[in-house]
Amino acid sequence: MTSEIPVHQASQMLTLRQRPPLVLIPQHFGCLIFDRRTSRYQPFDEEATGILRQLLHEPAGHYLATLPNAERDRQRDFVEFFDEADFFHPDGRLAAVCLDVIPPADHLTGPLAVHLEIIGACNLTCTHCFAGTLPRNQNPLQLSEIDQLCGELASIGGFRLGLTGGEPMMRKDLFDIMDAATAHGLHPCLTTNGLLMTEDAAREFGKRDLVWLNVSLDGATAASNDVIRGAGTFEKVMAGLRVLGRHARFTMAFTITSANAHEVRACAELARSAGAHTAVFRPMYPTGTGLAHMELMPTFEQYTGALRQLDECLQVDEDLRGIDPFSPQHRDDLLADVTGNPGCGAANHVASVSVQGEVNPCSFLGPDWDSGNIRDQSFVEIWNQGQRFATMRQMSGAGCGTDGFSGGCRVRAQVYNGDVDAADPWQTQFVQLGSGGTR
Repeated sequence: MTSEIPVHQASQMLTLRQRPPLVLIPQHFGCLIFDRRTSRYQPFDEEATGILRQLLHEPAGHYLATLPNAERDRQRDFVEFFDEADFFHPDGRLAAVCLDVIPPADHLTGPLAVHLEIIGACNLTCTHCFAGTLPRNQNPLQLSEIDQLCGELASIGGFRLGLTGGEPMMRKDLFDIMDAATAHGLHPCLTTNGLLMTEDAAREFGKRDLVWLNVSLDGATAASNDVIRGAGTFEKVMAGLRVLGRHARFTMAFTITSANAHEVRACAELARSAGAHTAVFRPMYPTGTGLAHMELMPTFEQYTGALRQLDECLQVDEDLRGIDPFSPQHRDDLLADVTGNPGCGAANHVASVSVQGEVNPCSFLGPDWDSGNIRDQSFVEIWNQGQRFATMRQMSGAGCGTDGFSGGCRVRAQVYNGDVDAADPWQTQFVQLGSGGTR
């Protein structure tokens, strides 16, 4: 295989470089700014949005000069904030494009992340897999359908696209799918088990700008990993990472279970030694094949204990600063409330699309929450008008009394307390810890 970039891809990369680095996405509360350079969203209220819209067409210096003195002083700090964040063209205008869209009155214009299942088959049978029983790959979405979906997502500001499975590398047109996504300005994130990594595949990954390339393991040793992922997988994945690391940046993604919670620090150190640029830790969720292996579900105490181990890593080892513990407190501290809904991300700023095109507020919820198919209606229509999406956005927890849902995970609420609108027991314990209560 030649190491030269194909002509069509080189043209695509040029187009990406020509795009303004920022996107202004109108919202009912004002707007979101998406920064293509960091793949992050920032929210702004109506007053700030009015200023940002003005700065799309008028250099900041000229804009400030037209204001009365008192107003100029008040808005100068705001403008300087953007200047320091490198949000302006050299001529002083906001380096952004504004989406031509009318925002809904009570929810986001589009999801901040979509998880797209591109294949319903896998070369492993992990005991905690959220995808459930496989294969179920009949009549999968074709490249043209995925390309149309990517265009829709870009039009409503849904720029983060998670490519999942099954095992995405089993899909023969994987790189065409990635190119279709980036051609529309999306930031794809691929999660793979790494077993199919070859020199040619690693080279192809290295040619493309991915936000994340996640490689999954479930332990720091063959003994702890292979009991979940199958005999021999640990050594095969580590061999694949050595190949991948010669061509592309990657993240190692670990699932915290009852069996490996005690070794998260060793997992972080493994990620560093393997050449990962960061390590991501998420808890096992009670969904998919995991429902048949609930003994692997970590307790809240095991989970928070693992997070404490990770915090200790961050404090004593600068080389491990890239760890993402995915803790509730970490998320609450970093995320602005842009929905006004006590729910989780499902239907509020996250959606999923199955390999056959079924749209769901969250892939963990299962087919009972499918709300429409992109082969029958547009994704935008389902996001805005789908019955299951509307139902979940209207849920407040009030229907379950004082123990209603107030954050956390809807699936944990369903499994442990019998209703997606009941309390997530982990969230309840987390709140008790934050207020000085006991676990």
